[in-house]
Amino acid sequence: MVYEEPLHHDPEAVTLLFRAFNEWVYEDWGFAYRDTLFAAPYLTLADPDWAIAELEWALERGARTIVMRTAAAFTRDGAFSPFHTRFDPFWARVAEAGITVVAHAGDSGYTTHGYAQDGFGASFKGSEGGGYGASIKAFHIERAAHDFLAQAIFDKLFERFPNLRLASVENGSEFLDYLFRKLRHQVHKSPGWFKEDPVEVFRRNVWINPFWEDDVREVVRLMGPERVIFGSDWPHIEGMPQPLDYLPELADFDDATRRAILRDNVRALNTPRPA
Repeated sequence: MVYEEPLHHDPEAVTLLFRAFNEWVYEDWGFAYRDTLFAAPYLTLADPDWAIAELEWALERGARTIVMRTAAAFTRDGAFSPFHTRFDPFWARVAEAGITVVAHAGDSGYTTHGYAQDGFGASFKGSEGGGYGASIKAFHIERAAHDFLAQAIFDKLFERFPNLRLASVENGSEFLDYLFRKLRHQVHKSPGWFKEDPVEVFRRNVWINPFWEDDVREVVRLMGPERVIFGSDWPHIEGMPQPLDYLPELADFDDATRRAILRDNVRALNTPRPA
């Protein structure tokens, strides 16, 4: 998720890099190892024709999910929303196949406007350096996810392709309440633009993986228990040293809700749902 941004000025380099990466993942352990471990090939819309061909390649080899960064698509013709209608042939094929698209944290090209060092490879140090500290850079992941998911709704991606499933992974969830308020405001600002309630469309087509610091009760309230997914990718920021360490966070929920968050929701996302 960190290499597309430094190469975004060269779409051919981007596609060559990820063609090689996807081949390596497939050769090393495949996309559905023992029907238990599901590796996600990386897709980029830097070249729409490449994206469709790579998607077909991945589908032929059993991919259950694909992954992309939360950022605009930088093509030979310039930058575009990933949900622009020029990319509809790609999204149509994803929806037809019924696999899940994972929008994953990465280098989305966001600037700190001088408040901190830019670049995803840079540390998250405070403005005075030293060890890990607070800075505006820490907001980049959730800012990028907020904008990516909002634009999918603004561009009416899910109205065109209601079978699409999009899972936000390792992006946190604190932006949700604000995002829903903005979506509701947009209904009044752009009367007639949306055919459906944009918040309900979001809840239908998007799944959220909270950080462990996030209030999972609030996320369930906003999304519903069937749209919240557990992450345990230690030592990444949404995981814990032992996956079951997360159980106390779900103590207030009934068994069915805990089972949905911890297992069943992800199992469903890893099961193709062809249109």
